[in-house]
Amino acid sequence: MGSGFGRFRQNAGFGRKTAGQTPAPSAPSAPAAPPLRERLFGRGQPGASSDNSPFARHMRAVETELASRHGYESYRATKHMAALSPEERAELLVDLVGRNGVYGWVRESSLETTSAYNGYSTVWGHEIAVDKEHLPALLRHLLDCPTYRKESYSEHQLGKLLKLIGEAIRQGGYLTSGDCEAIGAMAADIRATGSYRKANTKKMIQRAERLEKLAGVEVSGTELLMQRCEGAENPHAIEPRERPNAQFWADLLAEVTTALDQIRRETKGGTRAAWASSEAAFAAEWPACGSVEPSLQRWKAGGQPVDSLKADNGKRNGWADPAAYRRLPQMLPLAEAHSRYRWKSDQIPGLDVLADLENPAWTALVEHLITQRRAPRAVKSWQKEALALCKPIGIGEVEARLHDWLALFHSPVLGRQGFTDTVNGERFAAAIDRLEKKHPDWPQAHAHDIRALGRAVAICVASGGDHGLCADFQPRLVRLDDHMYKNRSATTGVLGLSNPSYKHENGHSTYETMSSWMRLSVENEEFLRGALWLVALMPDRARAITALELTALSAATYCWTGDEGMRSKIIANAAIATLIDLDGPDIDAAVLRLSKGVEHQTVRAPLMEYLNRAA
Repeated sequence: MGSGFGRFRQNAGFGRKTAGQTPAPSAPSAPAAPPLRERLFGRGQPGASSDNSPFARHMRAVETELASRHGYESYRATKHMAALSPEERAELLVDLVGRNGVYGWVRESSLETTSAYNGYSTVWGHEIAVDKEHLPALLRHLLDCPTYRKESYSEHQLGKLLKLIGEAIRQGGYLTSGDCEAIGAMAADIRATGSYRKANTKKMIQRAERLEKLAGVEVSGTELLMQRCEGAENPHAIEPRERPNAQFWADLLAEVTTALDQIRRETKGGTRAAWASSEAAFAAEWPACGSVEPSLQRWKAGGQPVDSLKADNGKRNGWADPAAYRRLPQMLPLAEAHSRYRWKSDQIPGLDVLADLENPAWTALVEHLITQRRAPRAVKSWQKEALALCKPIGIGEVEARLHDWLALFHSPVLGRQGFTDTVNGERFAAAIDRLEKKHPDWPQAHAHDIRALGRAVAICVASGGDHGLCADFQPRLVRLDDHMYKNRSATTGVLGLSNPSYKHENGHSTYETMSSWMRLSVENEEFLRGALWLVALMPDRARAITALELTALSAATYCWTGDEGMRSKIIANAAIATLIDLDGPDIDAAVLRLSKGVEHQTVRAPLMEYLNRAA
């Protein structure tokens, strides 16, 4: 590892004296350092103050300003802070460490707490000049401030604090082994902090890396692998199994949708349908089928809820094609495959498919694949080491397992239509379970009169009220249900089936669905990127091109709307960059297909540049 501020030799922390190191003969040996909590500059006990301490002088200045002028306390603190020299601000910052009001607002009306809060808030906006004597208090503040350990917007303040610590070390201060251990533990806590937003997770990882660099701690691939090898199986995965009645339910939903669309059209604009004029006409148009018995009286009393659907016309992607419901059984395999793992987890999915971790050679290779270099392309040294690690295992075995593992991510093929079919398959799988629980005898009893049953169900649903049928029979079947945000959607053609409802082990509901499971966490982006770099080095070039193309298309697929809706922009960029680096006429077709399938303009730009250059 490279050298840092005040470091005496490699592998030592910033200013840290390593065990067994002998100082130069001309320099006096450093005295034994007291514990961190006792190494406070200018103060006896934490929280104590004297009449002439920097904070006491600051309070008196604020009180004088308060007596002479009116205004907000923060303004008065800012005005006094601007009058101080950089050295005086450093003394004040050191004296503020540990006081009430420094680590967040305290509901207390005392002038001391208010002055500490306002003084601490304003001191960071001015120049501060520290020396080595300030290092203990700065370290104490770094370790004690809870804001630095949590997801927050304190990057500027923390960055300035780390610069001050570095400056104190350059002035001759040093970190003890206990300091380095405490900072390393803090970095580990920050790494374990999760966030729903991927950008915040990246920010916290970068914060941990800065602290690890300060403490001279290097997180090895072995440690990262140990943290990520517990598996990412999805407890809510759609079980791959035979569903013998799937086509029956798909055909029935298609017939119900067809009949609902007929009712919508014939009652559009408040028109009274001819079949609603008498009991005989109603019975002729909508005869009973088995236990499903339509009623003209219920129709007239129900308010005809299907009529309200015309208010959504033009606001969504249109009305559903009944034929799309008949294709639902073909979409089940997509949902089963893509629901198997939680890619958003910090654990590596399907690690047993890729490697035998009981084999040291495989373990070394997997550790190497955890890439912390945030770039779309691999460097030559990384590639050389990766190929060297493959030799003890065998290039053929590594290549086969690598493609099998990548297929867990990119197959079945996605893109806009592929993800739409995946969502429909997820909804249909849940609907089958509910339908067979509510109407278990229908597949056998109505196998030959599906159309009649569908029409009877449709008019009962359109009549509203408590019809006693499964809740999956609803007026929304007649329209598409693509989620729209700012006139954009990640899908085109999601059918109006009910969203599945999943629960945690404790019985509480979760809002997670297929779209959240499929998006990649920062940890899995680091690993998948290494796998892409390695697959490009394998001897079967044609197979590598296909894998890179499918991975790029899958990663560039939008699972939701918004800035973080893409499955993984990092992996899409890495796959495209690696594919283009292969060069040659055999990648032209893959690049052309990707240029049509990738929707994000920035991600697609390198593809268009390559095609224009090759033209």
